[in-house]
Amino acid sequence: MSRQPLKDTAWRPAALGLVDALKQRGLEAVVWGHGAVRVSNPAGEPDPDDPCGALMHPGMRQEVLCRRHDGNLWWLWVWSGPTRQSPPELEPLCPLLDTDTTADRITRVLAVPFAGSPDGGGS
Repeated sequence: MSRQPLKDTAWRPAALGLVDALKQRGLEAVVWGHGAVRVSNPAGEPDPDDPCGALMHPGMRQEVLCRRHDGNLWWLWVWSGPTRQSPPELEPLCPLLDTDTTADRITRVLAVPFAGSPDGGGS
């Protein structure tokens, strides 16, 4: 798996398609440079009138990167490393063009369960 930024823009149309798919699922998403898509769930954001919540709660966010994996372009999860000084850890998510599966998996990671439901919002 390559950590190197992509030198071409072959990933960009797929990234724009992923952003659209994520927005259809109620998430906010933007294409970031060098093959990244940053996603957030507005339902997981702290109340804007709660200054303590804004300081203590980072919100529901996830980044995915497009990189080469086994010779093909894939979306990779970006996870925090074990320490602040560690580089991020990358984990294969889906092939680049498997937009619906990628969007579904990101949506599940950023889901906010409903506290009042008997199963905590899971399915």
